[in-house]
Amino acid sequence: MASRTHLHIFLVLFGVCSIFLDDISAAENNQFGNDRDIEGQGSSFFFYQKSEYPRDCSEVRDSCSSVISSGVYFIKPDGYEEAFEVYCDNTSDAGGWTVILRRFDGSISFARIWEEYTKGFGFLSTEFWLGNDKLSYLTNQAVYELFIDIQFQNGTSCDLHYDPFRISDEWSGYAISTVGTYESVAACSWKEGSECDNAGECNSMEVSTNYTDCNDVSNDGARQDGVYYIRPEGWDDPPFKVFCNMSIDGGSWTVIQRRVDGSTNFYRNWTEYRNGFGDIQNEFWLGNEKLHYITKQATYEYRFDFVFSSHSYHNKYTNFHVGDETNKYRLANGGTRSGTRGYSLYNIRNTPFSTHDEDNDGRSYDCAEGHQSGWWHGAYFYTGFNYCYYFQSGGTRVTCSDSNPNGDYNGGVGQNIYDDYNSYGCNLKYTEMKIRRTS
Repeated sequence: MASRTHLHIFLVLFGVCSIFLDDISAAENNQFGNDRDIEGQGSSFFFYQKSEYPRDCSEVRDSCSSVISSGVYFIKPDGYEEAFEVYCDNTSDAGGWTVILRRFDGSISFARIWEEYTKGFGFLSTEFWLGNDKLSYLTNQAVYELFIDIQFQNGTSCDLHYDPFRISDEWSGYAISTVGTYESVAACSWKEGSECDNAGECNSMEVSTNYTDCNDVSNDGARQDGVYYIRPEGWDDPPFKVFCNMSIDGGSWTVIQRRVDGSTNFYRNWTEYRNGFGDIQNEFWLGNEKLHYITKQATYEYRFDFVFSSHSYHNKYTNFHVGDETNKYRLANGGTRSGTRGYSLYNIRNTPFSTHDEDNDGRSYDCAEGHQSGWWHGAYFYTGFNYCYYFQSGGTRVTCSDSNPNGDYNGGVGQNIYDDYNSYGCNLKYTEMKIRRTS
């Protein structure tokens, strides 16, 4: 197995320009050291008309208006004593990647001592480790992400992302001081005649995965929260991303909804709630069609975590199943409830889903429109109360369910997200809905 590792950050433009070795004299050629030709790339050393150097390959890429090819360039991170050569990958995923490790043929031994890993070893044209000291200076001058590109002997590929990523200094043992959210593509199907040697090509190919939900991801050994691809049984479209919560209540949870800051509008139409929307790592709704295919393949339990007034609570139900679109994504059965507080699925069993353009609540009052949300509205319906989460209907206030987690995040009276029963669980600051296979 061969892997290639990159670091990347988009930074401000840097006022230098490049000239390739093919265009400069032999005398100028000598100042760049020994041969570093990269197979298939030609010579692409960086020559500077100023004394300043870019801080990383992102600034190399942004130094000129012309296209900068992948190759060997000089950089000088903030605080580092002198410039040094790095290999810049300007092909993968918009370019600007500073390559810190490459292995592909075993030509370089990686059984090295501390000093060698500190300074770096190998050849930029083949296999190498850039050096822990250089990595420390690189990753402490800005916010970086780590991209690991792996290719297997059978032709399949996968890539891993960590964002942010930082290495400490030697005094701290070059520890990984920061490693952020983990994202993984399970594998890229092999396409004959294509080397799939960069993320752009790999991602354009069909993603192949055996995961049907986050239980499968966990059973495969993953124990870290992050984004993974799954393909439920019967799902004919390409695999899709889900966020797996591996840390709460034993892990293996497939997250289906999250609200954290109001950055995503949840006042959406039927099609958007069917397909899903938002940022899978921030605020989102996974999508009713995906929920149907996930929950029809096994029995799932449901957990709803929420925070208001600086206190956190949760409720759980033993059975969560969503019907298909012909049945209006009906919530079939909530099962037995447990938890610390809240009744998110209470009294809405066997209820169809509603949006402002697809009113299925069975009431003269349009609950989805009034509550500014897509949800299983209507089964629980009361008027005349004056709690903050009751919505105006003529001269009275109405509520259409025990919960409204997809409502207006920053709204005033009459437009809130809430989850409670006979209480004041209004204006929630955080919500996360997730499901886990039980059989």
